[in-house]
Amino acid sequence: MHLLKNRDFEHRKSYFWVMKNALIVLVAATVLGFTLQSCENEIELNAPYKETGIVYGILDPKLDTQTVRIQKAFLGEGNALIMSQNPDSIYYPEEALDVKLYRLNGNNLVNPISLVRFEAPPKPDGAFPTTPNYLYGTSGQTISKGSTYRLVIRNLQTGNEITAETQVVDSITITRPNLSEKINWATYQDPYTVRHTTTPSGRIYGLTIRFHYREIYSVTDSVEKYVDWVFPNRTLTSDFLSSNAEETRIINGEDFYRNIALKLSSNPGFDRRALKMDFIVTFGSEFLANYIEINQPNTNLLTTPPVYTNVQNGLGIFSSRSSSVRYNKELHPSALDSLRFGQYTGSLGFL
Repeated sequence: MHLLKNRDFEHRKSYFWVMKNALIVLVAATVLGFTLQSCENEIELNAPYKETGIVYGILDPKLDTQTVRIQKAFLGEGNALIMSQNPDSIYYPEEALDVKLYRLNGNNLVNPISLVRFEAPPKPDGAFPTTPNYLYGTSGQTISKGSTYRLVIRNLQTGNEITAETQVVDSITITRPNLSEKINWATYQDPYTVRHTTTPSGRIYGLTIRFHYREIYSVTDSVEKYVDWVFPNRTLTSDFLSSNAEETRIINGEDFYRNIALKLSSNPGFDRRALKMDFIVTFGSEFLANYIEINQPNTNLLTTPPVYTNVQNGLGIFSSRSSSVRYNKELHPSALDSLRFGQYTGSLGFL
């Protein structure tokens, strides 16, 4: 969504909803042609069609496959919502595009990687067809952390070329929790500080604490599950990043137990057993930070947020992200007692 493959896909999905909403806005702005009628005159407002590619790609150096969504805006007479359900309106023909990813070495483009179109699982219902869902992907080639990459999309039928560049984020290290300590939220007043390094190529940072537990239905029947506690993103300034300082988050124990109580139902009729926790720090480059910030919900109805894109001769976002994870952290025995008997979680059946 850079870790184990299943975890990677889960984190990558979270970035696709951002572009999905943006695509609806961008395409709608491009396709809505209409006619103003008066008693005597009819004015046609549709401009001549201009090829406009829409690109979404987030490179992740921890993944063995990089994926890019490439679609096109469309223009036509009639109902735009009906036209948007036609795959030919939003996808280029199968053999039309030559898509390559290059690493920049100074001013030179080196190590070209070809991206091939493939059909991904169906998209959720929305303004565009759920299937086919065409994406363009690499075939196992690795990309280098800290390097700059250029995406080049050539339309072999029209000669149109779309490009975008991004620096691939470097690594960070989670310094707390460390490898040996147990998480001690023994009382509601006990805070816990999560710490991690930063990288100059990473501008936006997020934290998710994943709490694993087991539902026990009988001696032989149980299921392992988890709930996520997602914290707001933090965007760091250039001055802060240049010092390679640590980023910290102070987390109150009471908030931990309250979050579990919000996610799980009381008196479920079966037992639960706490397992372990994962601390997941995700981080992205400046382009991604800018895109997320500009597209935050706007409460001022009198203003329209600007369209942010770093795609040349097109629209969309091409950026990078990655993550660092501290797996399998145990709760301290005192914290387990609070989970079993505390005011927020005492009715959830934890053993």
